[in-house]
Amino acid sequence: MLYNNLIHDKKIINTFTSYVNNQKLPHAIIFYGSEGRGKFLHAIELCNMILSRNNDIGIVEKKIKTNQHENINYILPLPKSKSIKKDDSALKALSSSDLENIQSELKNKLGNPYYKISIDKANTILINSIRDIKKKISLSNINNNWNIYIILDAEKLCYPRTESANALLKILEEPNENNLFILITSNISQMLETITSRCSKQYFSKLLQEDINKFITNNYNIDSEQADIISNLSNGNITTANKIASNYDTYIHKITDIIDLLFNFNLSKWQKIFSKLKDKSEIIFLLNLVSMYFNDMILFKTLQSKRKIRFSFLHSDIIKYTKKYRASKFDKILDIINETKKNLTQNVYHPLLITTFYLEIHQVLSNQSKKKMNYNQNPYLING
Repeated sequence: MLYNNLIHDKKIINTFTSYVNNQKLPHAIIFYGSEGRGKFLHAIELCNMILSRNNDIGIVEKKIKTNQHENINYILPLPKSKSIKKDDSALKALSSSDLENIQSELKNKLGNPYYKISIDKANTILINSIRDIKKKISLSNINNNWNIYIILDAEKLCYPRTESANALLKILEEPNENNLFILITSNISQMLETITSRCSKQYFSKLLQEDINKFITNNYNIDSEQADIISNLSNGNITTANKIASNYDTYIHKITDIIDLLFNFNLSKWQKIFSKLKDKSEIIFLLNLVSMYFNDMILFKTLQSKRKIRFSFLHSDIIKYTKKYRASKFDKILDIINETKKNLTQNVYHPLLITTFYLEIHQVLSNQSKKKMNYNQNPYLING
């Protein structure tokens, strides 16, 4: 294995081995399922199996890990800092700082496949990226090996328009020999059926809590109680588990403060916490944990048992607040969280957005009513 210390799905690896040994590789595979499941890890392991066959495995592994293998191509959502022409490479749309950031993010991802790539304003896969693939396919394969195209966040082929997806579809309809497409997505329902129907599919279920617990215990200097908390909060997502484990005290303190402030109104403290967060992905990460907490509240109110709740270390607070508030309020709060996460992916001024989010939740919990803010008419909306 290229990554011996990570969590591999033996059944999936056996499927890959069968593909390679029997020389029956499909021309396109969709890796789909839970986020943070290690889909990229398994894609890289498949690349290693294919490209190491009849080649020096040491050289192949080194090239893959350093992003220097000429047969592996990464396609991912990109920002569009510059206007480009139809025949231009997608890279021409990037500023020099964009390019440096993307190279750095890929390096981090290849060093740790559980690392989550974060590129600001990279909301769509550019059609020029697909045209770049078409140009490369038209060239002869100089080393007579497979060319592999790994498309990350493949659902963004279809956002905000489907032109990139349609361009890829034309390639998949007439596949060339020795070209493999691996489409990675946690949102297969957002992809065109015409694409998914032309691909083999490999489903990745959530990791078991005990597997995450074992991984965290083996890789971080934490005790068993902390490992239990992390594996609970990760909800089958190894990326989340790694993130919390790498800075355990900070994250537990921060999420506990945020939850406390939701029920004990203090706008200045709330703004102080979020004023330090410049990365939208970090805010979304925290909102996902808040969402999990309110789902726990609904679950506890229904079952009156802490057996299945994720925030077991805040059990006493969950008892207190479920006695005080109706479940319908928690449902409304979950709607607010989902709407806020959606707006965070757009060019909304996020300090204002997070303040508005806090005020809306306070209104729900204090039985106030107020017309929701229309972000499309907000003077703080950033255009362009």
